[in-house]
Amino acid sequence: MPNYDFQSLSSYDFELLARDLIQAELGVRLESFAPGPDGGVDFRFRDKKGDIVVQCKHYKDYDTLYRTLKRDEVPKVHRLKPTRYILALSTPLTRHRKDAILKLFTPYCAAAGDIFGREDLNNLLTRHNSVEQDHVKLWLTSEAMLRRFLDRGIWGDSELTLQRIREQTRRYVPNPSLSRAQQILNKHHYCIIVGIPGIGKTTLAEILLIDYADRQGFQAIRIANDLSEIKEVKDPRRRQIFYYDDFLGTAKLDKLEKNEDKRLMEFLQQVAANNKWRFLLTTREYILNTARIRYESLAQPAVELKPCIVDLADYTRPIRARILYNHIFFSDLPDAYKRALLEGRRYSTLLAHSNYNPRIVEHMTQYRKVSHIDPAKYFDEFLRSLANPARIWDHAFRNDLSEAAQHILLALASVPNTLLLSDLRVAFDSFYQHRRKKIGFATSSRDYEHALKELDGNFVKTNLVGEDPVIEFHNPSINDYLDSYLAESPHDVADLVQSAAFFEQLKQLWGGLRETRFSGVEKDSDRFVEALSTKFLAPSCGVYRLGDGSGRIIGVRHRNLSFEERMLFAVEVEDCLATPAAQALMSRLVTTLSERIEAGKAQKEGLVDLLPALDRRTKASKSVFTAAKQFLTRRLDEFEDFSNVARFVEKFPGAIESDELDRIRQEFRHFSKSYTDVSERDPNLLRGIAEEITTVGKQLEVDVSEWADPLFQEADEIESEGPSDPEPDDSDRGWLDDSKALRDVDLMFGGLLREINERAS
Repeated sequence: MPNYDFQSLSSYDFELLARDLIQAELGVRLESFAPGPDGGVDFRFRDKKGDIVVQCKHYKDYDTLYRTLKRDEVPKVHRLKPTRYILALSTPLTRHRKDAILKLFTPYCAAAGDIFGREDLNNLLTRHNSVEQDHVKLWLTSEAMLRRFLDRGIWGDSELTLQRIREQTRRYVPNPSLSRAQQILNKHHYCIIVGIPGIGKTTLAEILLIDYADRQGFQAIRIANDLSEIKEVKDPRRRQIFYYDDFLGTAKLDKLEKNEDKRLMEFLQQVAANNKWRFLLTTREYILNTARIRYESLAQPAVELKPCIVDLADYTRPIRARILYNHIFFSDLPDAYKRALLEGRRYSTLLAHSNYNPRIVEHMTQYRKVSHIDPAKYFDEFLRSLANPARIWDHAFRNDLSEAAQHILLALASVPNTLLLSDLRVAFDSFYQHRRKKIGFATSSRDYEHALKELDGNFVKTNLVGEDPVIEFHNPSINDYLDSYLAESPHDVADLVQSAAFFEQLKQLWGGLRETRFSGVEKDSDRFVEALSTKFLAPSCGVYRLGDGSGRIIGVRHRNLSFEERMLFAVEVEDCLATPAAQALMSRLVTTLSERIEAGKAQKEGLVDLLPALDRRTKASKSVFTAAKQFLTRRLDEFEDFSNVARFVEKFPGAIESDELDRIRQEFRHFSKSYTDVSERDPNLLRGIAEEITTVGKQLEVDVSEWADPLFQEADEIESEGPSDPEPDDSDRGWLDDSKALRDVDLMFGGLLREINERAS
């Protein structure tokens, strides 16, 4: 039997649930009523025999419930004199407590069975399973489900993470984008969730992720920075759903590096062919459009990109109303602030605003973020924040934060999305001490700890991934704001460049705002080149998630950038600046690269990516190219060796002499024969091996069908031996069939205002 405590439901959600359960149990349709004092009637059924009246009370403790019933409801019932009076209560009831309530309402409650306590409602959910399916927040917010989700290591195992997910899910309101995304995932196995900032892309993705993980048995795996993170944990034999939030990065398109766009398309193809895999991605509309212009693989994809657009049009007035209602109901706002939105139907102005945005609603209903506003001015401030979203972060950043907290945020804006807390401390200390020496403000040894506590849960969120503590911005809009701030603050950018402790900081700061470099880099380019030169081999702070071999995420590790990857960035800098300082740096790097190739220490994958950028760039490039070609073709032992040679051939057709290329082709034929000699019975794994050698075979112009085709055929035969996993059927959920419950927005807000006033009386 279900064991919900119903505390994650608002009073309105609880009333709807109770109505649906009692309707199903009695086999009748209950009437609802317009706004105003309920007179002791939440719902009613009337026939020739008289009235059945239903009253719902959403209280956590029994003593408060009993006092309210005795003081307020008993007089109303005596005036109504219904034929039958039914109480639906979220409070747990013992036999003695139920008898005490029955005594209050006799004879209108004919028996204790007319009083439905928490246990009774859970019993009705067992009897009427479709009602549970229709009320998504029941299972979505249950403690047991959240614990299971957290214990699987998807985010980490911190209580802060659990609280964040709980807060998010109990405020969530389904909208049509949920159904669209579900249909796309079921049909194509992957879905790109697209929309403007703050529209709810990440929330939608996480709701789908929770659904697949808890109700459909998928292992959920989060990708933080790039696809290399899942190499150790993806398993074509398991039901897995991969989640790549903000997969194109910020406006700088900072995620698609090192042929990541092509790898992404290859992985999408694998997901499309694997019934056991799902792939969720999110990005902003304008970034996706920019990426389609920049990357040919996205402009002309090998598989059809299936976006699910989260549109403001999805937020109909009833859905907007439920979102605002939930945020007010579960907020810690004092009643004076709540009244400022509810009295005089002021909420209707917010619901009709052209810039209505769930993220702004979330921000403006957190007391710690609006406590500086007088309640009499709160509504007007809410409207101004809708008109100008950036102001909500600007005021807090400039006026409410300590110097140390501001420095943490600026340092965090200069690094990749997810960062180890220990690395943030390094970046902060370097930046903070640089500024202390330059500006001369007072510091203490506890500034970092105090500032982090000041920011956590507000501007940033800290989680555990396995045993490793990591930090991220609380939501992307904060990163967007700080990018805009840095675009107008060249001195801050210059100080971040000079104090950079990690190589990625220079890459991040070089990216600028929406393809435009920060003026702090543009105006003093020689100083940027000097920093790049002195910090070229600085540590990496980018991370990837580490698996334990069974698919469980156990922690994070640094993704150390190779010399060749770093040099590719230096080529971009030299291309754009073309200054003597940049050219001198490039000359030194070319010399070092030659030495690495000669010593056999170059990283092959990075080298293949670097060579096109170096081609005909310097006098030394010809010798580098020749040495690189020999290095790539000399020893071919692993699949990656052949893959990199094949990519080289594709990038530089005709560069390898025909005799040498024939030798490589012959070696690949022998390799393919042994590589495909596997005893696996998993069809997806077999197809994966076949697709790998087929891709390299096409690049090298080698026919590998002799070995690939049997694997494809065997995979088909294995699948034909038994039924494949059925696609989940969501047709009975009725998540969007909410029109009856939301047909009267004023009824909902009127009830909330009445609750507030009753508490005050």
